Amino acid sequence: MQTLGWCLLPVLALCGCSSESAGSGLGEPMRVSNGQFFSGSFPAAHPGGPEVSQLNIRNTEFLAGTPSKSVSGVAAAGAQSIALSLQDLSSGYWIVPVGAPDPQTPGSFVWGASCDFSRDLPAGFQNLLLAASDEQGNFGPRTTQKLNIKSLMPTGHVVAALTWGVDADLDLHVVSPSGKELSSKHPNTIGSDESGMPLPGSGLLDRDSLAGCVPDGERTENVVWTDAPEPGFYSVRVNLFNACSKPSVTFKFSLYVDGQSVLERNGRLLDIDADGGAGPGLFVTEFTCDEGTGTCS
Repeated sequence: MQTLGWCLLPVLALCGCSSESAGSGLGEPMRVSNGQFFSGSFPAAHPGGPEVSQLNIRNTEFLAGTPSKSVSGVAAAGAQSIALSLQDLSSGYWIVPVGAPDPQTPGSFVWGASCDFSRDLPAGFQNLLLAASDEQGNFGPRTTQKLNIKSLMPTGHVVAALTWGVDADLDLHVVSPSGKELSSKHPNTIGSDESGMPLPGSGLLDRDSLAGCVPDGERTENVVWTDAPEPGFYSVRVNLFNACSKPSVTFKFSLYVDGQSVLERNGRLLDIDADGGAGPGLFVTEFTCDEGTGTCS
């Protein structure tokens, strides 16, 4: 099969686009690592243009922020490239070339795209648009695939969320008003009763993301309070346990109350800051939870 990473300059002519219209697409809700981005409206169908005759996506329900999701299929005879875009969300579309002839369907071509979906992608059903183009730049009919995007944010009354951008092992630390420190080794801000049930007001850590530098597609850790948190003063630190061969990692801490953001802080740690959990980590922010209302700010 031909590689999909070959030079896309011929595709510029195929899709009737000028090189000035090509952009990086870095801020798009969907990025195609083996494609070229073009700003503007999704191409209109042209009579006689080739169609996308087969579409393959394993599991159309997935989390926002999912990286390297494979979208592939077969394009009809005469196809030279495939356009992809998220309807009503993208400011343009991506172009990938077709690959080798499809051995199962003479005259047709297989194609594939590796898609990275933004963490900020709105939850719910979203439409993925696709269309094939011939060598004159004539696009065929649109194919629409419905995707069910799940939010990275867990449900809860109060959520403290840490997200970061590369595959490094960061850990969220939250010190509660009673002085207990939540971490991956102690994932509860208060503690549990004799039966093992969390005590009222406890915040629970949902995961230890990228532990041991094993990519999990998450790069996020959340502390979730399902009811009113223990009232008082909280402090937040971020520890770079292992840089996982990355020179640096940027992160964002967010505090949500009933799904609404009430606090955000951004930060950056260098590989030299990695300490295997031995150090205190980087102080990021503090917040207070009220006893009367159960809200935090």
